[in-house]
Amino acid sequence: MTDSRIDDATLSRRLTEAVRAVDGVAGVYPARPPLEAAAEVVAVSLDLRRPDALVDIDRADGFTTVTAHIATVSSSPAPATARAVGELLRRMLGADASDPDAGIAVNVKIRLIEDAAPRA
Repeated sequence: MTDSRIDDATLSRRLTEAVRAVDGVAGVYPARPPLEAAAEVVAVSLDLRRPDALVDIDRADGFTTVTAHIATVSSSPAPATARAVGELLRRMLGADASDPDAGIAVNVKIRLIEDAAPRA
């Protein structure tokens, strides 16, 4: 890792915090498969991993894939909210990319649409 790129755990926390602030987002969920997420819950309880790093970052062969699983509120159009989250992640990744020519893929999955109003 070069000095110009922050570590992935810190980046994940920053991305998670930013996604939570998007209008229409009611929550952010772990992007990992359920068994892996369950293991992370154990790791969090043992203070091995912070619960605020929910956006997944996968780097392989010069390509970065970022995945966010979110809940939206029914008062905001879910596709527009997902698009806003994706655009935010891409902007943030572009600002943090150590190699501007590296490939970046952003995946946003809506796991729940809540009837409740968004958190203030």
